Amino acid sequence: MKTLQLFIFILLFSFPAQAQNFTDQEIKTKQTVEKFFEYVGSKDPEKISSVVAEKVDWYIFESKYMPWTGHRSKREEISALFRTLFTYFVEGSDKFEAQSFLLRGNQVAVFGMVERTVKKTEKHFKMPFAMHITVENNLITQFSMYEETLIIEKAFQ
Repeated sequence: MKTLQLFIFILLFSFPAQAQNFTDQEIKTKQTVEKFFEYVGSKDPEKISSVVAEKVDWYIFESKYMPWTGHRSKREEISALFRTLFTYFVEGSDKFEAQSFLLRGNQVAVFGMVERTVKKTEKHFKMPFAMHITVENNLITQFSMYEETLIIEKAFQ
Protein backbone atom coordinates (compact mmCIF):
# COMPACT_ATOMS: atom_id res chain seq x y z
CA MET A 1 0.00 0.00 0.00
CA LYS A 2 2.86 2.40 0.83
CA THR A 3 4.35 1.75 -2.60
CA LEU A 4 1.05 2.75 -4.25
CA GLN A 5 0.80 5.90 -2.12
CA LEU A 6 4.38 6.84 -2.99
CA PHE A 7 3.68 6.23 -6.69
CA ILE A 8 0.56 8.45 -6.61
CA PHE A 9 2.49 11.16 -4.74
CA ILE A 10 5.26 11.10 -7.36
CA LEU A 11 2.72 11.27 -10.20
CA LEU A 12 0.85 14.18 -8.64
CA PHE A 13 3.88 16.27 -7.82
CA SER A 14 6.40 15.42 -10.52
CA PHE A 15 4.45 17.17 -13.28
CA PRO A 16 4.08 20.92 -12.99
CA ALA A 17 0.47 22.05 -12.94
CA GLN A 18 0.08 24.89 -15.41
CA ALA A 19 -2.90 26.78 -16.68
CA GLN A 20 -3.12 26.96 -20.45
CA ASN A 21 -1.76 30.32 -21.59
CA PHE A 22 -2.82 31.32 -25.08
CA THR A 23 -0.97 33.82 -27.24
CA ASP A 24 -2.93 36.68 -28.83
CA GLN A 25 -2.75 34.82 -32.13
CA GLU A 26 -4.17 31.65 -30.55
CA ILE A 27 -7.01 33.59 -28.95
CA LYS A 28 -7.93 35.16 -32.30
CA THR A 29 -7.62 31.78 -34.04
CA LYS A 30 -9.89 30.17 -31.45
CA GLN A 31 -12.47 32.97 -31.77
CA THR A 32 -12.53 32.63 -35.57
CA VAL A 33 -13.03 28.86 -35.42
CA GLU A 34 -15.74 29.23 -32.76
CA LYS A 35 -17.58 31.72 -35.03
CA PHE A 36 -17.28 29.28 -37.92
CA PHE A 37 -18.90 26.49 -35.87
CA GLU A 38 -21.58 28.86 -34.57
CA TYR A 39 -22.48 29.87 -38.15
CA VAL A 40 -22.46 26.25 -39.33
CA GLY A 41 -24.81 25.42 -36.45
CA SER A 42 -27.17 28.21 -37.50
CA LYS A 43 -26.96 26.96 -41.12
CA ASP A 44 -26.20 30.40 -42.52
CA PRO A 45 -23.98 30.00 -45.63
CA GLU A 46 -23.30 33.74 -45.93
CA LYS A 47 -22.13 34.05 -42.33
CA ILE A 48 -20.08 30.87 -42.69
CA SER A 49 -18.28 32.29 -45.71
CA SER A 50 -17.76 35.61 -43.87
CA VAL A 51 -15.05 33.93 -41.75
CA VAL A 52 -13.34 32.45 -44.84
CA ALA A 53 -10.61 34.30 -46.75
CA GLU A 54 -11.26 35.45 -50.33
CA LYS A 55 -8.64 32.91 -51.45
CA VAL A 56 -8.83 29.68 -49.49
CA ASP A 57 -7.43 26.17 -49.73
CA TRP A 58 -10.55 24.12 -48.89
CA TYR A 59 -10.67 20.35 -49.23
CA ILE A 60 -13.16 17.63 -48.40
CA PHE A 61 -12.41 14.20 -49.89
CA GLU A 62 -14.34 14.05 -53.17
CA SER A 63 -17.32 11.76 -53.65
CA LYS A 64 -19.69 11.50 -56.61
CA TYR A 65 -22.58 11.25 -54.11
CA MET A 66 -21.71 14.48 -52.33
CA PRO A 67 -21.46 17.55 -54.58
CA TRP A 68 -20.13 19.75 -51.75
CA THR A 69 -16.90 17.72 -51.62
CA GLY A 70 -13.62 18.32 -53.42
CA HIS A 71 -11.33 21.33 -53.66
CA ARG A 72 -12.50 24.94 -53.39
CA SER A 73 -10.37 28.06 -53.62
CA LYS A 74 -12.76 31.06 -53.39
CA ARG A 75 -14.96 32.42 -50.60
CA GLU A 76 -18.10 32.42 -52.76
CA GLU A 77 -17.60 28.71 -53.44
CA ILE A 78 -17.82 28.05 -49.70
CA SER A 79 -21.23 29.68 -49.28
CA ALA A 80 -22.47 27.69 -52.33
CA LEU A 81 -20.98 24.51 -50.85
CA PHE A 82 -22.93 24.95 -47.59
CA ARG A 83 -26.16 25.90 -49.38
CA THR A 84 -25.87 22.60 -51.26
CA LEU A 85 -24.82 20.55 -48.22
CA PHE A 86 -27.77 21.71 -46.12
CA THR A 87 -30.31 20.62 -48.76
CA TYR A 88 -29.22 16.96 -48.69
CA PHE A 89 -30.10 16.15 -45.08
CA VAL A 90 -33.31 15.94 -43.07
CA GLU A 91 -33.80 19.16 -41.12
CA GLY A 92 -33.18 18.58 -37.43
CA SER A 93 -31.33 15.28 -37.95
CA ASP A 94 -27.93 16.96 -37.69
CA LYS A 95 -25.83 16.34 -34.63
CA PHE A 96 -22.39 17.83 -34.82
CA GLU A 97 -20.20 17.52 -31.76
CA ALA A 98 -16.68 18.91 -31.63
CA GLN A 99 -15.21 16.82 -28.83
CA SER A 100 -11.69 18.21 -28.70
CA PHE A 101 -9.58 20.99 -30.14
CA LEU A 102 -5.82 21.19 -30.46
CA LEU A 103 -4.62 24.75 -30.88
CA ARG A 104 -1.14 25.97 -31.74
CA GLY A 105 -0.53 29.40 -33.22
CA ASN A 106 -2.87 29.81 -36.17
CA GLN A 107 -3.52 26.06 -36.56
CA VAL A 108 -6.47 24.16 -35.11
CA ALA A 109 -7.25 20.44 -35.22
CA VAL A 110 -10.81 19.49 -34.32
CA PHE A 111 -11.99 15.97 -33.52
CA GLY A 112 -15.60 14.95 -33.05
CA MET A 113 -18.69 13.08 -34.17
CA VAL A 114 -21.31 13.94 -36.76
CA GLU A 115 -24.62 12.29 -37.54
CA ARG A 116 -27.28 13.08 -40.10
CA THR A 117 -30.16 11.53 -42.04
CA VAL A 118 -30.09 11.66 -45.85
CA LYS A 119 -33.36 13.09 -47.27
CA LYS A 120 -33.45 10.95 -50.40
CA THR A 121 -32.89 7.57 -48.72
CA GLU A 122 -33.94 8.36 -45.13
CA LYS A 123 -30.80 6.51 -44.00
CA HIS A 124 -29.09 7.75 -40.88
CA PHE A 125 -25.33 7.69 -40.30
CA LYS A 126 -22.98 8.51 -37.45
CA MET A 127 -19.22 8.81 -37.79
CA PRO A 128 -16.09 10.43 -36.38
CA PHE A 129 -14.43 13.35 -38.14
CA ALA A 130 -11.25 15.38 -37.94
CA MET A 131 -10.60 18.85 -39.32
CA HIS A 132 -7.46 20.87 -39.80
CA ILE A 133 -8.02 24.62 -39.99
CA THR A 134 -5.55 27.46 -40.54
CA VAL A 135 -6.52 31.04 -39.65
CA GLU A 136 -4.78 34.20 -40.85
CA ASN A 137 -6.00 37.74 -40.15
CA ASN A 138 -9.11 36.30 -38.44
CA LEU A 139 -10.14 34.39 -41.58
CA ILE A 140 -9.93 30.71 -42.45
CA THR A 141 -7.29 30.29 -45.16
CA GLN A 142 -7.03 26.51 -45.14
CA PHE A 143 -9.60 23.82 -44.29
CA SER A 144 -9.32 20.05 -44.59
CA MET A 145 -12.06 17.64 -43.52
CA TYR A 146 -11.30 14.01 -42.76
CA GLU A 147 -14.32 11.75 -42.47
CA GLU A 148 -15.52 8.23 -43.19
CA THR A 149 -16.64 8.92 -46.74
CA LEU A 150 -17.78 5.31 -47.29
CA ILE A 151 -20.23 5.59 -44.38
CA ILE A 152 -21.82 8.66 -45.96
CA GLU A 153 -21.86 7.11 -49.44
CA LYS A 154 -23.70 4.03 -48.11
CA ALA A 155 -26.34 6.32 -46.61
CA PHE A 156 -26.85 7.87 -50.07
CA GLN A 157 -27.39 4.49 -51.76
